[in-house]
Formats: sequence, C-alpha cells, structure tokens
Amino acid sequence: MAYQVGASCYGDAAAALSATASAQAGAVVVHGGAAYVVDVAGVTSSSITYRLNPVAGGQAIQSTVQMVPEPCGLLDWADGLSLGWGIAVAWIATAAVMHLRVASRTII
Repeated sequence: MAYQVGASCYGDAAAALSATASAQAGAVVVHGGAAYVVDVAGVTSSSITYRLNPVAGGQAIQSTVQMVPEPCGLLDWADGLSLGWGIAVAWIATAAVMHLRVASRTII
C-alpha cells in the first residue's frame, strides 16, 4: 500500500512519516511561552519522535506523536487510462452525430 504526503506517494508508512517529519524539522515553535527549535529524534512506521530544543538554552523536551499516514489518493496510470477512454468515446460520439447530421441533409 502506498501512502501520500503532500503531492508525493511513498511505498511504506515509515517513508511517508519521514517525509512528514522532515517538513517540520528546523521550525521554531512556541510551547509554554518559550521558543523551541524542532528536531526529529526518530521515525517508525506508526510514530514520530520530536525533540524540542529551547532557543534560550536549557533542557530539551522530547515528545512521541502517534500518526497514521494517509493512503495515496493520487491518480495512477489506470485512472488516466479510464479518463482517456472516456474522452475518446465522447469525441467519437460527437463525430458520429456530426456525420449523421451531414448525411441526413444530403439525403433530403
């Protein structure tokens, strides 16, 4: 099963959560009135462990967040093939109607 993060799909949950975590790394957040720099301490297939390092110095905070990545919802080649055939059928039907219309005028 593939998992989606943003506009990309990843083959396993750990890779998807790694992509999610990398987007957060280096951000500055405020927690309890103090500013912290976000660092990623570890990633598994079901959780991300963040380390919040205080900007002003002091003891770092570590927090593990349980996450389930979203299944991939992007279009793949089979979806494109279905859409392509639908468009082709619409064009063929339109051409057939136009030819029938021209043919009906020439018969009369």
